[in-house]
Amino acid sequence: MRMKRIFSILLAVVLTLGSASAFSSDVINSKFEYVLWQIEDNSLFTQDTEMPREQIDYWNAYLEEHPEEFDRVVNDYLATLDSHSMYLSEQEYDEGFSQLVGYVGVGIGMQQTPEGVIVSSVNRSGPAYVAGVQVGDKIVQIDGQDASQMTSSELAEQMRGDVGTQVRITVERDGAQLSFVLTRQQIQQEYVSSQTVADGVEYIRIEAMGSEGDLEDFKAIWNGLDEKNTRAVILDLRSNGGGLVDDAWGMADTILEQAGVYMGAIQWREDQGGLEKHYSTGGGLPLNKLCVLVDGNTASAAELLTGILKEAGGAEVIGTTTYGKGQGQYHITMLDGVSRLVITCMEMQLPQSGGWEGVGIAPTIEVNGSTSVSDYLQDLPVLDTTATLKYGQQSEQVRALSGRLYLLGYTAGVSDVFDTTLLSGLRAFQQDQGLTARLVANPQTLQAVQRAAQELDNSQTLLDDAYNTALSLCIEAAAQPQRYTSLADGSWMAA
Repeated sequence: MRMKRIFSILLAVVLTLGSASAFSSDVINSKFEYVLWQIEDNSLFTQDTEMPREQIDYWNAYLEEHPEEFDRVVNDYLATLDSHSMYLSEQEYDEGFSQLVGYVGVGIGMQQTPEGVIVSSVNRSGPAYVAGVQVGDKIVQIDGQDASQMTSSELAEQMRGDVGTQVRITVERDGAQLSFVLTRQQIQQEYVSSQTVADGVEYIRIEAMGSEGDLEDFKAIWNGLDEKNTRAVILDLRSNGGGLVDDAWGMADTILEQAGVYMGAIQWREDQGGLEKHYSTGGGLPLNKLCVLVDGNTASAAELLTGILKEAGGAEVIGTTTYGKGQGQYHITMLDGVSRLVITCMEMQLPQSGGWEGVGIAPTIEVNGSTSVSDYLQDLPVLDTTATLKYGQQSEQVRALSGRLYLLGYTAGVSDVFDTTLLSGLRAFQQDQGLTARLVANPQTLQAVQRAAQELDNSQTLLDDAYNTALSLCIEAAAQPQRYTSLADGSWMAA
């Protein structure tokens, strides 16, 4: 049986002659017969069919006279099998399948700010992470040069170089300067990230499933949720085109609480193993809520993960119907070393609904499109900027304030009650605006809130309706009792 760790969207493998099919190596006498042998030996849809010998002879003769027609003839035949199989030249393959590759550097992302360039992300596979560089560090020197006037692009240029070479950076953190000597290395792109977005609510973004490292990154994030007393999770799979199917199985297994739950299967050809079923090992963190965000570009392995969590894990799926790619392909390099045969070799199945090829996975809550800031503000009460709102107050004016602070990112939801959550967001806003942090929202503060909301409206920003729907559900769920207890040794115990 061939190895089962495959990309459902991207895999490059070189298969050699010598397996069972209608052909054998001593009777393959043309390029067309070689490609046909690979098709009949690997396609999910040719395990019980063979092209008649007279038809093979016809195409051999035709292509001998018209060699320029080779690609068209092969692709016309592949189109009769399924919609994903194709024969591609080197250029067509490179244009059609983006390689998930990294770069040589130190593994940090940077953001330009009025105060200078700060570290906006630190790649966990890079030397900067190992050395202790942190998000929020301001870069003040690079290789002894003053970096205060450099742009993020200029710094990025100097950060990169040959593998094994070194760069010294000095950062400012909490008023002190720290220096790091970093050795450049190959950095793999990270596609998994997370952040706490409200009390007990974690947002996890998976952009692709490009390597085993993405699964390990996900496991590290998920297994650390108990330390944050996480009670609800938003898992964002929008525009995730898939990748390693094994990543999807592994991520689902990490999440599911119960052992022995049927997660679905892969249907291979009978001569490659037939139906391969998957069951959970259990032990996932007991959450109050899991919301999965999807859209029309959520495809393949990302759809598999979505479907498992929906049908076996009871997750809320929010957004629009997914792409509908439920089949996986081998990407076989041909004898010329450059052209590729992309051939459908398996079909994924969900635990309840089975295959979703050409159909997609429907959300449990359909949210289509975005809302403009103007439309959002129209649904809020008009803010009276001459009033003073006090802690403990309950009114429409409190809703007008909390709704605008939510819009600006200072609160996790909208409320009629001036409670401690609203007070915390209000004080953070006051500090950011250079105002005195108070226990009340005085006219000066309310005017500043109104201006900030108006500036956001003028920028024509669109609000993420699917995310906001998930956030509201997760905040509500996180307010319920926690289903586990964190232990001193870093583990947890179910409540």
